[in-house]
Amino acid sequence: MGSIEDRRHPRLNVDFFADWGWGPECEYYDKITTLSISGCFLVTKRQLNAGDQIYLRWTGDRLGMINLKGTVRYQLRVMEGEPPTGVGIEFVDTSAQNAQKLQALLGQYG
Repeated sequence: MGSIEDRRHPRLNVDFFADWGWGPECEYYDKITTLSISGCFLVTKRQLNAGDQIYLRWTGDRLGMINLKGTVRYQLRVMEGEPPTGVGIEFVDTSAQNAQKLQALLGQYG
């Protein structure tokens, strides 16, 4: 797992739920607790592996729908043998429109 210093963009603490899944239909619903223009931390007890590709979707109050694709960079566990606590996601292939929406959302938290 990379250190905070390895991040390209600083993360902000956030607190909202997002749909996510293995495909664009995003069949799961979990909480995002940190966010940057290039990634997020998704709190989930589901098993994911580094390198897995997932889709994320949420609706901002003033921003509308944000659809993103991401790659799992790491999975965090508090203790070996316990369920995971979440995953670090790096966004990939982010459209210019979604990047603008992310920047506006970050401005609401920053």
